[in-house]
This record gives sequence, structure tokens and C-alpha cells, in this order.
Amino acid sequence: MAHLSLYRRYRPRRFDEVRGQEHVTTALRNAVRHQTEGHAYLFSGPRGTGKTSTARILAKALNCENLQNGEPCCECTPCVEMEAGRSFDLFELDAASNNGVDAVRDLIERTAVGSPGRTKVYILDEVHMLSAAASNALLKTLEEPPDHVRFVLATTDPQKVLPTIRSRTQHFEFQLLSAQELETQVRSIVADADLDVDDEAIAWVVQKGRGSSRDTLSALDQVVAAGGVVARAEPVEQLYESLAAQDPGRAVAVIADALAQGHDPRVLGAAFVDSLRDAFLVSLHVDVPHLPEQDRDQYGRWAAALGTAALTRAMETVGAALVEMRQAADPRVPLEVALVRLTMAPDDSVAGLVERIERLEHALAAGGAPAAAPPGPAAQPASRPAPSPAPQAAPAQPQGPADVAEPSPRKVESAASSNGGGPAQARAELARRRAAREGTTEAEAADAGRAARPSRPTPPPVPGAPPPVSGAPPSAAEPVPAAAAPADPAPADPAPADPVPAEPAPAEPAPAEPVPELRADPVPAAEESLAAQPATPAAEPVPAAGPRGADVAQVAAALDAVLPELRAPAKAACQDGSVVRVEDTTVVFELGTGVPLRHAERFRADIESALRARLGSQITLHLVPSGEADVAGAPRIAGGAVDLAEAEAEEARVIDITELEDATDVAETGIDRLTKAFPGAVVLDEDEVTA
Repeated sequence: MAHLSLYRRYRPRRFDEVRGQEHVTTALRNAVRHQTEGHAYLFSGPRGTGKTSTARILAKALNCENLQNGEPCCECTPCVEMEAGRSFDLFELDAASNNGVDAVRDLIERTAVGSPGRTKVYILDEVHMLSAAASNALLKTLEEPPDHVRFVLATTDPQKVLPTIRSRTQHFEFQLLSAQELETQVRSIVADADLDVDDEAIAWVVQKGRGSSRDTLSALDQVVAAGGVVARAEPVEQLYESLAAQDPGRAVAVIADALAQGHDPRVLGAAFVDSLRDAFLVSLHVDVPHLPEQDRDQYGRWAAALGTAALTRAMETVGAALVEMRQAADPRVPLEVALVRLTMAPDDSVAGLVERIERLEHALAAGGAPAAAPPGPAAQPASRPAPSPAPQAAPAQPQGPADVAEPSPRKVESAASSNGGGPAQARAELARRRAAREGTTEAEAADAGRAARPSRPTPPPVPGAPPPVSGAPPSAAEPVPAAAAPADPAPADPAPADPVPAEPAPAEPAPAEPVPELRADPVPAAEESLAAQPATPAAEPVPAAGPRGADVAQVAAALDAVLPELRAPAKAACQDGSVVRVEDTTVVFELGTGVPLRHAERFRADIESALRARLGSQITLHLVPSGEADVAGAPRIAGGAVDLAEAEAEEARVIDITELEDATDVAETGIDRLTKAFPGAVVLDEDEVTA
């Protein structure tokens, strides 16, 4: 007798022998016992869960001559014939290979023919492989079959079955078996068949099956054929270790070693994705019944070491690599690239940041310090010490309402500004804290602070023009006053007088309690004081610098100052012009003689922009032609000797094509190439064409 594989030899024969599908077998057994079975069933579920075996048991139960409480006796003639495959009451069709309309038509014709038994059962395996035409041809017979006909449709992908077919059937979903059920089944088969298999082999077989009874028994067949030696599994554990250690070299070496041992990269990648999913489910505290207890503990340790975010990113990356392997010339390259990306230092993407945060949370929840970053160029910034260790070196002192470290004046002023106050409120807060620390009154602390704070030099005003707005660079043509020029930030002589000192300076040297700073690199005193000084405090308004409240002379002086910065056409537009009057935010400007209004309007926006930057306020420039202004004696704008004709020539140059000459260094002209393209063509002059 030929050898039968274990999954065929120990195929279930009765409903009570089907493992892990009690919700299906109970319903079918009751339907057979009460003769309320349906005319069509749809069995769906993963491979190796007992769909076809349950359909055959149902066919035996519907034709059994000695039915026992809904179970077939497996001894009468119909049962024996069906188990031997010689019964005319059982017809099995593989829809994967017979998916055309002709095969379905042949099946429909058979349904009208009677059979020796009581019920004729048609089993269509992999019914989702039927074509659309074949599925539609089956609909009518499936909906109203003959009284002696029953249909059982089996599929591993019910979503591909037409909804019209699913609606005509009773749908039963089969599920994967748990690890305990598979282990019980394997041990019973090992005892019945007297197989020499140890516990390690049984654990490997159950893990290999992953919830499928047929896959588990096939793996058991392999172990028995190898004499009890467990085959070398995919190095999933080594891949997890390389991920946890962030070691790309180790990950690539693991793949190379696996391929040298004969593993296929696609199988290795698929096994790794399956294990990543199991670890992901364990990290979410989801019950994974198909995993043995020791594997569940191992996946729990990996999930704790990597975190849910890292597992999710690993599933996405390796899954995309599996898709790329289908078209890759070398399938191991996408897998190696995916693992190198996963084992590199965490990136700055959202997924990488979430992964790093989860690692810190895991480390803090475990009560220990976060794991140090792996060595390497990309991980060096993460392993540097804290920028400012001053807070750790501060002496322990009782912290009361007044016993707090005094912050820097810049921080106090920033806090006051953010709360709606200004420099005055910042100084008051600083005086209050100094008085609380030294035991003096606030007035005495304020006087001490003013005595220690150097005075700010006030630059003299520029004659004829308002001072420039703070933050705007002075014009290149305007000299900067000596009193307002910024001093060297690092003078050779460390004199106490700083040209731009910080307004709220502390009254004494640094206090005993060090102030923690957020930056690691020291800033020079001059730069820090310059950054601490507010640009335009609300308490110290800048004098009006715009046309509102300004006179004609000031606007004319500002225009004279910005004129050298303008382009030549804009200078020509302002040449010999005059500021007539200033009305609120509108400056009326009379153009010079010979300057057309149309030409000047082209550059009005440039002139307005320069004046706004100079005066520091919003203005509108109104240009009027020469002689049309109603105010006499307005100051004229010199602007330099710029000729309007030269400016327009510079703005737009016109090229006369009659002055162009033919190139003499061209080997072949366009006319020559055109005549070569049309053999026999003759080039005629314009006179010859008109003649």
C-alpha cells in the first residue's frame, strides 16, 4: 500500500473529530438531525482549517443509512463509498482549474440526473476562482436546485465571491486553530502512529503550522522523514536582535548566512513579516492563540525592546520590500535595503520621532535610564552630554517663596513682555526679587539697580531728516553718526561702558545660584546685551519718522538720501522734481521739466518703497506733471546728473536687425540643410519669386 501523508491519513471522518470549528460542526449536526439543512453552503477560512473535510462529512451525513444523532456511522455502504471516492452522490469540482462557463454548464446538466443515494452533494473548491460568466451561469441553479441536490462552496477568499452567490448560501467562517489544539492533535497522532518525535520537534511543528492543521501535519511528516531532526528555521531571532542593536552590518550578515544555508529571500522576508505581526499584536496586548506559550513570551520581549511604532515601521518597510522582490533582478537586494533602513539610527520623520519617544517611555516605565544610542556617526549627537550641567551643580537650599534663584534681567523682561508688561514692569519684578533675597526694601533694590545700570547714549538727531527706524540698515550714501555707530563686540580694552548695553543689567556679579540657560554655547556680552534690548518698546516710543507730522523739508531730505540707491530710470524720474506738500500719508511730488508722467509712473512703486524704508511709515506718492502744482517755492531734488534719454536707453535697448551681419564661421546653414532634405529643390531669390 502506498504511503499516505499524515494529514490525509488522519483526516476527520465525523463532525466531532473536526478540531477548532465547533461553531460550524454544531450547526451542521443539528441541521442534519432535524432535516433542516440548507440547499447551499459557503465555507470560507484560511487553508488547512477543515473546509473540504467538513463538506465531505456533511455529504456522508446526508446519505448515511445509520445516522447517529446527526453523525455519520462511517460503516454503511454510502459512507464507505464516499470515503473511497467511488460514490455517485458526491461530486467535487476544482473551480481553480474548471473556472469556465462550459464546466459550470456541465455541472448544471448533471444536477438533473438522479443518483442512487438520498442526496447528491456538489463541492466546489476555490469557488472564488470562477469567472464572472461562470458565476452568473451558476446563479439560477444555485438559487433553486433540484430537491435532491445540495451545494457546498469552499473558498479562502470570500471577498472575491460575487455578492449574488453569497446571498444564496449559508456562510460559515472557519478559523485558525490555537497552539494548544494543534499540540493536542500532534501528540495524539504521534502516540497513535508510534512516531519517535521529542518535545522540541513538536514545538517546532506547532510553530511551523501557525494555526493550520494541514501545515502542522505536513511539518510533522518532514520531521519524521528526517529522523526527528528539526530543520533549520529562518533566522528571525537574529534579525530581531540586529533591529534592537541598530546594527545594519549584522542584519546583512544574517541574510547572507541564511541564503548560504539555502533559504529563499522571499520565504525569509515573509516569515519575518509574519513574526513582526505577531510581535505587533502582542505589543497591543491582543490574544494570539496560534502562538505557543514560549513563543508568546519571546514576542513579548521583542515588542518591549522595539516598541509598537518600530514594529509598525518594520512591517511596512519589509512588506514593501516583498512587493519589490517580484520585479527585482536579485530578490535579496530589496530585503537587505529594507533591513539597513530599519537598523540605521532613527530618522527625523514622524515615524522615527514616535519610535524614539516610545523607547524613552518604555525605559522610564521600566524604572531605568533610557538606552544609550548605538555608536556611529549618526548617533553621536544623541550621545553628547547635556549642554549646561549648572543646575546639577547648584547647592541644595530650602526653596521658599523668596528663596529662589534670581533669573537674568533678559528673562525677567521677556516674561513681563509676554504677560503684557514692558521694561518698567520687568525692572519692578527684578527689584522685588532682589529685595526678597537681600532683605531690603523694593525702593532700595531699585535704586541699587539703577546705579549699577550704565546709561544709554542718545545719538544726536540728523539735521534735516528724522532718525532711521530701528533695525533698518543706514543708506550707503548717508554717513553714520559717530555716536550711533555700533562698537566692536569684542574690544581690546574691556571697558565697562558698552555702546549698546543691556538695559536691565544686574546690580552685582553673578549670584550664588547659577541660572540654567537653554543654549550650550556662550554668547559674548555685547551680543547678549544687544539681543536683550527690545527693538521698539511700548514705553519708549520712537519719534515720528513718516509724513504724518513731518514737513516738506524732511521728506525732501529723505528723498535726497535714498536717491543714490535707485535705478537709473527712477533717478531720472526724480531729477529736478520737487516735494510740493505732504497731506497725511500722501506726498505730492511735482516732476521736473521734460519728464513725462507716463514714464515716471512706471517707477513710482520703487520710489515709494525706498521712502517707506527711509521714513518708517506707509506713504503714497502722488506724481503731478511739471507746472501743474499749485505750491511755489518747493525744494528741488538734485539727484545727480542723470539724463532721461540715457536712462530710457539703458532701460530698453532696441536692436536694429539691419545692422546684424551673417556669421561666416558656420559650416552649414539652415538653407543648405533644407535643400539637402529635399533633393532637386532650387533656392530662388525674392526677385525671382515675384517675377
